[in-house]
Amino acid sequence: MRQVLLGCASLILLLAAACAPGDPGSTIKGVTYNAQQIAEGRTYYEQTCAACHGVDGEGQFPDAPFEPDETGRLGAPPHNPTGHTWHHSDELLLRYITDGGFADPANFYIMPRWDSLYTRDQAALIIAYIKTMWTEEQRIYQQRVTNEEEALVAQTQP
Repeated sequence: MRQVLLGCASLILLLAAACAPGDPGSTIKGVTYNAQQIAEGRTYYEQTCAACHGVDGEGQFPDAPFEPDETGRLGAPPHNPTGHTWHHSDELLLRYITDGGFADPANFYIMPRWDSLYTRDQAALIIAYIKTMWTEEQRIYQQRVTNEEEALVAQTQP
């Protein structure tokens, strides 16, 4: 009887592990990016994003990233695991890069739009690189947010 119970417990653990979401890595809207593409995204990030978000994604004010500066505004947020970028869907992140920030200029430094410099495909490369800064748990969470948003959008489409 004990062997049967151990066998059942082992089977349950195997099934649970198989059903647990795996690390999506650097996947943007269903497309997985390889090391060469991620390196290209890093180059774009270093050329434009790093000036505000930090070379290592530490944010504009790494010592106090979520505190207003002397102007009363919050700086560019961290993209590393200490930030909140991973709370947003792929679509929103793409829009932030191409269309610019959506925040109140009295409280935030506004992110410029980069659509004249980067296509959506190039913006996706930047995001693929940023995702390498996150933990596996953050990537899994962010993938779930993206999937849920895309499912809602699909329900509203005729």
